[in-house]
Amino acid sequence: MRKPPSQVNGIPASEIARLCQVDLATARRWKRGASCPPKTALLILEADLGCFDPAWRGWVLRCGNLVSPEGWAITVSDVLSAPLLRAQVAAYQVENRALRGLAEEFAEDQPLPSSWEIAMR
Repeated sequence: MRKPPSQVNGIPASEIARLCQVDLATARRWKRGASCPPKTALLILEADLGCFDPAWRGWVLRCGNLVSPEGWAITVSDVLSAPLLRAQVAAYQVENRALRGLAEEFAEDQPLPSSWEIAMR
């Protein structure tokens, strides 16, 4: 009997069976070290997306969320709305630039506080 791989530590056999789509008896054999899981199963259990692309190393899927190495979590809805959010930010930036231009244009016409006349009653 060999030592079970570290990827199976702390994960119940039932969860291993569900994630790797294997029989519960197979997951139990993997946990006790009676047989070694295939590399693909170990990659699934690590949940590290770096196995697909090195740029995603450290990113994991946990409870339906994409979690960064720093611990920031993002939902599927957040990912799907990212293009819309970028478009909204770009539109606000264009509008902001236009309004700043108008403000600068009209700022020259405004009297400075030092030239104000204060009416006394």
